[in-house]
Amino acid sequence: MVLTKTRAFLETQGKGLALLLAMLLGALLPRAHFFTFLIQYFLMIMLFFAFLDIEFKPQKFQKSVIWILLANTAVAFSVYWLLAPFDLMLALSAFMTAIAPTAIAAPVIIGFIHREVEYVVAAVLITNLSSAVIVPLALPSLTGADIQISVWEVLQPVLVVMFVPLILALLISRLSPEIRKFIRKGKTISFPIWLANLFIISANASNFLRNENSNSMLSLLSVALTSLVICILNFSLGALLGGRRHWQEASQSLGQKNLSFVIWIALTFINPLVAMGPMFYIVYHHVYNSWSIYRFEKRRSALLYNSTRI
Repeated sequence: MVLTKTRAFLETQGKGLALLLAMLLGALLPRAHFFTFLIQYFLMIMLFFAFLDIEFKPQKFQKSVIWILLANTAVAFSVYWLLAPFDLMLALSAFMTAIAPTAIAAPVIIGFIHREVEYVVAAVLITNLSSAVIVPLALPSLTGADIQISVWEVLQPVLVVMFVPLILALLISRLSPEIRKFIRKGKTISFPIWLANLFIISANASNFLRNENSNSMLSLLSVALTSLVICILNFSLGALLGGRRHWQEASQSLGQKNLSFVIWIALTFINPLVAMGPMFYIVYHHVYNSWSIYRFEKRRSALLYNSTRI
């Protein structure tokens, strides 16, 4: 009886707990930030398997993806204008957090919960392209300083991580069904790789907070709270924009963000306090993803259990 309950618990909550555990271990082992260079390669592997099952057809493009793009930009400038009269650094932190485009890993999460990966891929492409243009153009006026940022320098790593696995997946689609089936078996490694990525990301954030942060506790709390509000707003607004059919895809597209390049811009051209907004957001959106996967696994296990009883 105990073994049965334990097994049922792990089936319904195992993935969500594993994600949280990976983040906790990363926070406790900040020296693992040394492996940060592996993150993009892990993402490319996960994206390759996520792309194996998608079909790109013009008629499948959803108009709400455009609303995601507009909302991403509107939220960023709105929070800046609201906060700038009171605290410029807090306003810049909020702007950099909100303007970050859809995360390259978002299609992986959508794949985990068996939703439409194509939708999120479209959001990744258009939001990353727009942010790569908007950020370099907007920052000089927002900061009041002469900042020179290359659009290509921002966009190039995103395109590499996105298109290399996409092209490989398209090439695989031309092979025989037997070979494609054999390659798809490798999808089982996607979740362990995602756990490793979360571990490294958490270790990186923990290392920064412990060894490179010199801001006051009040400043950090203000940034953390603002980042949390933006995260809740993004996931909620995305769900509304996606409607009944695509609320999960749209929520993920607006809520899960590609924060690596805005963190780099903040650290390179502004200051570490501004970078803390995106860093806190990393924790928030991964906690939400853990809950989403847990909820999906719980529903799926319940359906399987009910089907076996019939």
